[in-house]
Amino acid sequence: MKKLVVAGCSVSDWTQVDKAWGEYVAKHLGLEYMHLAAGCGSNYRMWRLLTTHIRNGTITSDDTVLVQYTTLERTEFWSALIERHWHIPNAHLRDSYTEGSIIKFKAGSHEWHSGIERKFMKMYERFIGIEFEHEKFINNHIAFQCLAKEYNIHNLYFVKVGKYGYNGEDVHPTISKYKDNFLNYNDIFDNKKWHLKGDPFHLSATGHTILADRVIKVIESK
Repeated sequence: MKKLVVAGCSVSDWTQVDKAWGEYVAKHLGLEYMHLAAGCGSNYRMWRLLTTHIRNGTITSDDTVLVQYTTLERTEFWSALIERHWHIPNAHLRDSYTEGSIIKFKAGSHEWHSGIERKFMKMYERFIGIEFEHEKFINNHIAFQCLAKEYNIHNLYFVKVGKYGYNGEDVHPTISKYKDNFLNYNDIFDNKKWHLKGDPFHLSATGHTILADRVIKVIESK
């Protein structure tokens, strides 16, 4: 069965809602839903998971892929700490991985860790340069498009919800194959009535359905 794949951060995840916007889109289009979004997830997490699934054939040219990028300072690190040692409050900050785990990092997240992990992440924050992170984002973004093109991923969309970029400038370099597949929905994210109450960073259930409707219209128009 053809799939709809959504990679993203908590904006595309089940953050205090029963269904994420990608599920509504998949159901409407009659597609199987593959959820690769996660709270605190980075763009590197999205590229890593999507690349792995594309290379091993889990995601094919028949599928529709939507990538919801997040803020640039986020990244991920491997840790020897494995699942049975996780502290329950911090479980959402890790992905399982061979002989260890992958820590999802964002600014300030060192406070949620302890020991050597906390020390390492606190030190790492001192070496984040936004201009450099922007350059890395551009290069990785272009490389991912090239990989998708090589594997004939025709239905690839980049979903813009919220702010990211260098000095407030949003840049979406694209190869010609995907030039019309950038979907900017900042108007939804900037409208506070579609946010969770008291939460300026996450969409409410209504916000998810509104975003889903907008995405559906674009996909059906192709």
